Amino acid sequence: MKKRVALYLRVSTDEQAKHGISLEAQLKKLQDYCEFKDWEVFKVYKDEGISGSSIKKRKAFKQMLEESKEGKFSAIIVTKIDRAFRNTRDALNILEDLGINKIDFVSVGEDIDTTTAMGKAMFTMVSAFAQLEREMNVGRVKDVRQMRFDKGMFPARSPFGYKPLIKDKKIVSFKIDRKQAEIVSGCFKMTSEGHSYSEICKNYKIKPQSYYNIIKNKVYCGFISFEGEERKGIHSPIISEELYKKCQLKK
Repeated sequence: MKKRVALYLRVSTDEQAKHGISLEAQLKKLQDYCEFKDWEVFKVYKDEGISGSSIKKRKAFKQMLEESKEGKFSAIIVTKIDRAFRNTRDALNILEDLGINKIDFVSVGEDIDTTTAMGKAMFTMVSAFAQLEREMNVGRVKDVRQMRFDKGMFPARSPFGYKPLIKDKKIVSFKIDRKQAEIVSGCFKMTSEGHSYSEICKNYKIKPQSYYNIIKNKVYCGFISFEGEERKGIHSPIISEELYKKCQLKK
C-alpha cells in the first residue's frame, strides 16, 4: 500500500516578490519528490500571503494538523522547515503531537525525515537555526528603521499622502501625492468643521478605519515617531500642527 502524504505550501507576499518562492515552485518540487518516492498525495494545503511567525493565522496549516489526527495521511511534506515553523518551541510541540498520531514529517530541502533518530535530531537543530535567522532579520529591520528615523525619514513605508523621492536607487526624501493629500487635508478640514466621520467617509469614499488612521497620524503636520520617540521629519507637512491639535479635541 502506498504511503499517503499531505503537502504543505506557504509563502508571504514579500517572499514571493523578493525571492520568487512561489506556491507553484514549492508544489512542483514536492510533487517530483513524491513521484520519486512513489507516495500518494492525499491533499495539498496552502497558506498564501501569510507570515510564518504565527500559526494562529494559518488556516490551512491548522486544518492539516486537525486532519492529521483523523489518520487521513501518514506524513507531512514541506520544501523547507521554515515553511511550517519559525519558532523552535512550536516545532517541537507539534512534532511531538504528530508522533503521537504516527505522522512523519519530511523536509525535502534539508533532507530531514523524522522516521529516524538522526532525522529528529536534525529537525530540532534546523528549527532552532530557522528561529535564530528570523530573530536576526527582525533585529536588522529594526536597525534600518532606527537609522531612517534618525535621518528624519519615515521609518517604514511612506504613509498615505506621500511618495518616496528616489535618487540613485535610494530614497532621499518624500514628495506629497497631491490626489491623496486632498483627501488627507479634506478629512482634517471637515473634522474641524464638526462633520461626523460617517459624512467624511462617504464624501471621500474611504473606510472608517482609514479615516481614523489619517486623523490620529501626526505625520501629516510634519512629525515622525519610532519606538516611543518623536521628532520633526524631513517631509513637507500637509496640514498645520494647529489644525491637527484641533481635530484631536473633536474625535
